Amino acid sequence: MNLKNTMLRITTVVAVVISLIACEDDFDTLGSSVIGEPGFNADLYDDALLSAHSYDLPPVQTNGLPLNLLGVYEDEVFGTQEASVLSNVLLSTPNPFFGTEPVVDSVVLAIPYFSHETMVDEEVTYALDSIYGSSPISLSVYESGYFLNDLDPEEDFEQSQRYYSNLEPKIMSNINPEALYENESFIPSAEETVEYPVDEAGVTDTVRKAPALRLKLNNNFFQNKILDQAGSSALLNQSSFKNYFRGVYLKADQVNSGGTMMLLNLLQGDGGITIYYKTRIVDVTDVDEDGDVEDMVEVRRSYKLNFGGVRVNTFEQEAPQFDDENLYLKGGEGAMAIIELFAGPDADNDGVSDELEFLRENNWLINEANLEFFVNRNEVGDVDEAERLYLYDLDNNTILADYILDSPGQANKTTSISNNGHLQPLTRDENGNGISYKIRITNHIDKLLNRDSTNVKLGLVVTQNINLISTYKVLPAVNPEVERVPGSALITPEATVLYGPNAQDEDKRLKLNIYYTEPKS
Repeated sequence: MNLKNTMLRITTVVAVVISLIACEDDFDTLGSSVIGEPGFNADLYDDALLSAHSYDLPPVQTNGLPLNLLGVYEDEVFGTQEASVLSNVLLSTPNPFFGTEPVVDSVVLAIPYFSHETMVDEEVTYALDSIYGSSPISLSVYESGYFLNDLDPEEDFEQSQRYYSNLEPKIMSNINPEALYENESFIPSAEETVEYPVDEAGVTDTVRKAPALRLKLNNNFFQNKILDQAGSSALLNQSSFKNYFRGVYLKADQVNSGGTMMLLNLLQGDGGITIYYKTRIVDVTDVDEDGDVEDMVEVRRSYKLNFGGVRVNTFEQEAPQFDDENLYLKGGEGAMAIIELFAGPDADNDGVSDELEFLRENNWLINEANLEFFVNRNEVGDVDEAERLYLYDLDNNTILADYILDSPGQANKTTSISNNGHLQPLTRDENGNGISYKIRITNHIDKLLNRDSTNVKLGLVVTQNINLISTYKVLPAVNPEVERVPGSALITPEATVLYGPNAQDEDKRLKLNIYYTEPKS
């Protein structure tokens, strides 16, 4: 829809817009139906002075994230990023009974992948989602000796403990050096998984499930650590167990070059560590059908340890070289942009730029305001381009007014389509290459110009899920500009490179476009 047609569709009164929910038109407006009528002018203001720069994130808080990254991702712009996960494991039932003389048969760590069904030759197969890269990685699993507190002892156990993405050195200095699993050439598989659960009567079933990360762990470790401890205080309750078995560390390392990064939900119902074992129990149900209900019979059983409690993502990220012309955005412990609108001189030092004071005197009806970010195809290289960007109030670590007015209240999914008006998806060319992102901030600009709202700094990040707006702390000792970052930016390795307001290419330079209406003089 072009600008002329857009202007003709503008609604009536500025004040009522705050109560409106975004519609599906190309533009929602704050202006008036007087546009196009005698006595009024409709115009565009695109000369606003903007300041924007890239910001290399220091360590970030990663406990409490809904999803976690695991693996290695490499691109030409940002270099190599390695992501590993430390997690508590919890008893599925406290004080478990394993029968008489239990012996571990196998131990499987499982975490389902995000996937969807496909049909090949009339047979159901699977395609993996949220997998980045296709090269082998080194994947190991260790028992952790690092105790994860739920509450912060330095805050008198009244606040939750924060753990940051630079925790790996402390973890590695407290691990059991004998790995529970090691694979120097791990690649995720899209094959379905097959399980053989055994019921209480000893009957084995065959269950087929969607693809999952499935790792066979060391039998002897779980024999000694779990089965042999039946009846002891170590397995009596969750508190004792979390101190006894302090968690597992899934560690990813690069092999040669390239890599594969996976987005995982450790709390998904099928996730956890399952111990399959043989044991002897009293044959009270006459399983062997010999008429004797007092003899001992051998049966197969399983016991599950669940992921839960505290989970921490650790990151190792190379730091790229930023320039003044571009804005570099990268997920994980990556990079973001900091933007200031109306960033020109402030002659009277009242905290409001001269430009903003001048614009406030015009009493414009704001019909549309947006920031359009063009992708620098010469710089973006081979990165997996982010489908969505998220713009937020950096000073107060909260959403902008346009986010609320644009949200249709859709469910929180990993591939959300909500907020398509405010935070529009990446437009691509016929080859799938990114062209631009448009972020509509009509309500934000109206509040700045017509309601004397504070001109806050804005933070711009890539996002995995536009509905995840909770923010997480940046390590306080090294955060001069950023206090918190949206969690949705921490669970993706995607990235992009955008032209900034100082780019030499004026046609692709970042601009604030304000479409407005005013009475003719």
